[in-house]
Amino acid sequence: MGEQNIPRVTIATGDDSFAMELSMNGYLDSIRAKHGQCSVEHFDSASENIGAFLARAMTASLFQDIRACCILHAQSLTEKELAEIDKALDYEIPDVYIFISAEIDKKAASETKSAKLDKTLQLKKRSADSSIAIYSFTKPRDYELAGWIMERVPELFKRQIGKPEAEFLAETVEYDLIYSELHKIDMALPPGARIDRKIIQEIVGVTRTMTVYELAAALGKKDLVTALNVLDSLFVNNFHAPLLASAVFKHFWSLLKIKKYLEKKPDILRQYNSKGYGKDSPQSKAAFEIGLAAGLLAEKDRSGNKAFPVVIKSGVVAQAQTFTASSLKRILKSLQQFDVGVKTGIAESDLCSLQMLCYGIARAG
Repeated sequence: MGEQNIPRVTIATGDDSFAMELSMNGYLDSIRAKHGQCSVEHFDSASENIGAFLARAMTASLFQDIRACCILHAQSLTEKELAEIDKALDYEIPDVYIFISAEIDKKAASETKSAKLDKTLQLKKRSADSSIAIYSFTKPRDYELAGWIMERVPELFKRQIGKPEAEFLAETVEYDLIYSELHKIDMALPPGARIDRKIIQEIVGVTRTMTVYELAAALGKKDLVTALNVLDSLFVNNFHAPLLASAVFKHFWSLLKIKKYLEKKPDILRQYNSKGYGKDSPQSKAAFEIGLAAGLLAEKDRSGNKAFPVVIKSGVVAQAQTFTASSLKRILKSLQQFDVGVKTGIAESDLCSLQMLCYGIARAG
């Protein structure tokens, strides 16, 4: 999108709504850089039909102002409405730029919508038109997210972020929220300052509710500091002690099953520790067998890529290796006793009692 060669039409599709928003913003910035200020109009189906919107877009301006017309969420339009857009795209309208986006996951059940949109807007044919730019944006896979963050932070915010910090952010925030959290971090830092773990914890930690599953993961890593921070977050929000005990028990029950399985299958552990990426790598195949043995995955998951987030990214294999089988059994027994005690009124579920419970788990051998 060079300053002197801006497409009159940009069409963005895919499942990455974040990238599509960046594409729209970049498109509008390029128009402003070339022409100065321009008026931007967004199609709103609640206030007018697509025909009226396109008619206004195609009407020459008496004041010769530059206009950008944005049609977002085009996947929700009918085939008839898409056909009206297709007809309008055939005309080169002076001083008018058009941006169209459609959120479509081509791997999911929206293939019919994707095919309808591709066919009606003639995307294959229009891709040969130099005045039209067509982009397909796909969300980065889980193991690509940290690298994606490291690439985008310097580009979008003129800052640097290291690999450990990018990995921490990727683990802490859902992909769809990363952009907004990065904006908050950017606002909190002086110009050019590096994004470190401390600012991520300060900004991201106060804007989201932590979960009992994060507590279980922190205890599995023997990370007492994080576990206590999660506890504090849980007590600020709606808290249910039996749910906490259940989530932590389930996590450590899986660790015990992984521990026992790998003691019997050391060859699977060696395969798991090998290098490789993708669902067909030796590591992913071993991860699936481990997840299957631990009850984290089912046979129906074999054709997918669930082994990466559930087993590899979660770090449960490494966690299982840091505990002995006997200590895992003691932890499970203490959790069971706590659960029964809370439900019968024998044990307290106050913050101090839970802190002591976490301390005992994190310090187990």
